[in-house]
Amino acid sequence: MKKSELLELIAGDEIRPVLEIASRCATALQRDDFQEDILLLTSQWENLDREERSGSVSREDLQQNRNAVKKGLITLVSSFPDELNITIVGEKPGKEKKIAGIEEGRFKRQIFFFMLAAKAWIVYWILFHKNTGGFTSGEALATISLLLPAFTAYTTVMLGDIIRHRHRPVIPKEFARHVSRTLQTVTWIVFPAYVLALHCIIGEKAAGTLADNAQANYESMTAWLAIVESAFGVYVGQIINEVFKKEGK
Repeated sequence: MKKSELLELIAGDEIRPVLEIASRCATALQRDDFQEDILLLTSQWENLDREERSGSVSREDLQQNRNAVKKGLITLVSSFPDELNITIVGEKPGKEKKIAGIEEGRFKRQIFFFMLAAKAWIVYWILFHKNTGGFTSGEALATISLLLPAFTAYTTVMLGDIIRHRHRPVIPKEFARHVSRTLQTVTWIVFPAYVLALHCIIGEKAAGTLADNAQANYESMTAWLAIVESAFGVYVGQIINEVFKKEGK
């Protein structure tokens, strides 16, 4: 890995991976002064994360302090050789660090394409029932209009993250951020359950089993859709906003 790539990562707010790589480089260079500086910067960055979670500092002060850490890290990395050796002294060749969870970039791509596929499927499902008589044209249009804002909000956040990071250099796998197995499991329970619930409600409405007459049947569907959005939508939105948040931390 090159020093210039580390500087690009800092510019892209990928501070944690840079701190880990810098620590590995300092060990390989046998520079105790570099290691001490990295430990200090890492401690400061972790303290800022704790302050953000506790809400004990204003956003302006938080950003100012983060910029100070980034500036210090830039100064430190600028002192490194142009070509970086990130092999730890004494580590056995070929020995790989076991990492729990899935790489965050891969996880993001999975969520993005799943949500696109889910959005396309729900729209298709509504149009299918329109063509088979389960929905009138007005009901189909109204239902799609009801569901699109949430899906659009989710995909907008995800697409924005992809666009922001389109020029990000590749981070070595062992230094890349990873998503825990717990979050991965919860995500692949909540997301399919959310889409399946929408699928079933739309199907029940088309079959006319939600109420005794057409008007009540459609109103029952919209009520159930609102319940699903309240029950699952909050969790889906929380996961997406957390995984695709703007600042690299």
